[in-house]
Amino acid sequence: MHNILIVDDEPLILEGLRSVIEWEDYGLRIAGQASNGEEALEFLRSHNEAIDILITDITMPKLTGLELIQQIKSFDSKMRFIILSGYEQFEYLKAGMSLGIENYILKPINIKELESTIEQIVEVLNQEDVEQFHAKEDQQVLRNNILNRWVTGNIDRQELLHRSKVLNISLDCSCFTVAAIRLITEHEEDEGQLHPNQLMEECYRIAVQSVAERGTVIVFIDMEGDLVLIVAESTEDENKEEMYCMLQQVQCEIMHELGKSVWITIGSKEYTFQEVPQSYKKAKSLYVDHLMLPGYPIIDVDQLSKMVLHEEKLEIDYEAFTKLLLSGEREAANQFIAETFQKLFGCGVITRIDNYNVAIELMLIAKNMEKNCNFSAVFNPLLRIHTIEQLLHHVQESVNETLDQLSLVSDELSPNMRYMVDQVSKHYREELSLKTLSQRMNMHPTYLGQLFQKEMGRSFSDYVNQFRIEKARQLLLQTTLLTNEIAAEVGYLDPAYFYRQFKKSAGISPTELRNMYKKEKA
Repeated sequence: MHNILIVDDEPLILEGLRSVIEWEDYGLRIAGQASNGEEALEFLRSHNEAIDILITDITMPKLTGLELIQQIKSFDSKMRFIILSGYEQFEYLKAGMSLGIENYILKPINIKELESTIEQIVEVLNQEDVEQFHAKEDQQVLRNNILNRWVTGNIDRQELLHRSKVLNISLDCSCFTVAAIRLITEHEEDEGQLHPNQLMEECYRIAVQSVAERGTVIVFIDMEGDLVLIVAESTEDENKEEMYCMLQQVQCEIMHELGKSVWITIGSKEYTFQEVPQSYKKAKSLYVDHLMLPGYPIIDVDQLSKMVLHEEKLEIDYEAFTKLLLSGEREAANQFIAETFQKLFGCGVITRIDNYNVAIELMLIAKNMEKNCNFSAVFNPLLRIHTIEQLLHHVQESVNETLDQLSLVSDELSPNMRYMVDQVSKHYREELSLKTLSQRMNMHPTYLGQLFQKEMGRSFSDYVNQFRIEKARQLLLQTTLLTNEIAAEVGYLDPAYFYRQFKKSAGISPTELRNMYKKEKA
């Protein structure tokens, strides 16, 4: 995430720039604003985080925009600058060019020109980040690249033999077993905790220290962010107990040092280094096929294959659950959900899709009772759920949100908001913007947008987009229209843009959503 500072002596511009662009879509955050150059310099001196982009007016009291840029250049050579001006003057433009500005934009601001400028700057900033990362991490990146290609079967035998010597990795062993370690993310992350990437780096450090005295164990982080251990044995004797002890030690050390739980899976034992991808694939498949059991036991694919799957289909009285929701019996509904998952757990080895089918059915029964339901709240978290406890919590939380919505008084909006919401519901297939509505309502678009944000808790564009996406979901589930036809039906002229917005909102593509429902109903 890159930071932006906005400097302008016009309050309307300061506030307007916050809402005219979806900054987060570009990986940007407005870190602050200032009403003149001196105030901007004071902000930069006292602010700990680096500012990557400065958007500034030229004509301001105390310190002009050009003078501000000159002073910043003396202590920050990497910051990018965009100049705003109420009128075009060649001398200002010439001076700005000599200072290396990215663009000179006239007021009133052309939003498309500003967006295009921002997009180009972000592309350069991201490229610089990548180059800086590679400069510092070349050796580690090379090692990880080779190991990832090895476990995924994407490296030639001769190349692997050569690279293994360069990286001091022994391939002269009798057998290999791959174990995968996944960090369990909680529902709500604690403030001030490490970023997930930093946490995995710490897990890597702990694992390397824990296996240091245990012969040939190759440790690295794979492309999915999981910790991978390739355990090589000099003899073919079965020694699973020793491996379990080693993995349990890693698990305990991570819990002790980081306070985090990890999920460990073990793949099959293979007898040549060329067969390592088979062991890796089996270890990773356990994450896809199963949810984590309480207590975080280590799951071994060989042991799992010997267990008999429960063949009886669990019968769930969804009609009784629907009646509990309609009657508003929150406590009884939550108890029903808990008992349902307890029955699932009692069935023995239950696959992830079995659990998901039940969870999705319960949440959809609730969500379909809402007037403008947000299905992204159902599907998005599923991608981050690893345990049965997390899934249970997610279902109960989703259902409770529905019960909260059903208990709200619907007619609490102001007349202006009621009109805007009504216009969206009637004309969502057409072009809709604050500009068009402001003309009908005889109000300034920026002020109208601020009113909408304050009362509705989100921007007008977000509301329109979410409304259209919800309509699209209904069409996906209730009709056989093609995705392109649905896009046009709900007001998206560009099918590719509709696809991106849908996946961003729902967490899955339109086709994936439709297929999930087909499987769930089968």
